Amino acid sequence: MDLKETEISSQQIFKGRIVDLSVRTIKLPNGETATREVVKHQPAAAVIAINQENKMLLVKQWREPIKQLTLEIPAGLIDPTDASPLDAMKRELNEEGGYRAEYWEKIIEFYSTPGFTDEKMYLFYCDTLTKLEEKRDLDSDEFLTSSWYSLEELKKLAAEGKIVDAKTLYAMSVWENMLLTGGSKENND
Repeated sequence: MDLKETEISSQQIFKGRIVDLSVRTIKLPNGETATREVVKHQPAAAVIAINQENKMLLVKQWREPIKQLTLEIPAGLIDPTDASPLDAMKRELNEEGGYRAEYWEKIIEFYSTPGFTDEKMYLFYCDTLTKLEEKRDLDSDEFLTSSWYSLEELKKLAAEGKIVDAKTLYAMSVWENMLLTGGSKENND
């Protein structure tokens, strides 16, 4: 059976700075029709930033959609002025953590929630971090703090339900796998 759905029509409901919402009428593989609510979202970049003590950088910030503080890996939107996802991530590491890194590795590209959005995430790994004397200012509507966590601390926080962000949970899994397999530059020195 061909599983492809075919768009018949699309109506834009909302156009925003970060997201657009449309309602699409689609033809299902069985010939019936259905509607899909689709959020178009700017792409974003995120990083597994590891320091000399083998700890990962996380930021704590309020997330209004879920009405709670979250612990997340540094991440941000890829702006039209960014030359690449990596340039966006370097900017975000500077803004959110106050660091720059000598070593960068692209880990993977993935879609955050393809059931309703086209948001593409680019996940990077970096180490050989240097604390910046002068860091970039956060966005005017951004308030956060940053802290370092060992893998064991992160696993405990996740088990306690204190890490609820999917990209961060995924990043923890990737980092643990890198440590187990010697896949990071840090473990190949």
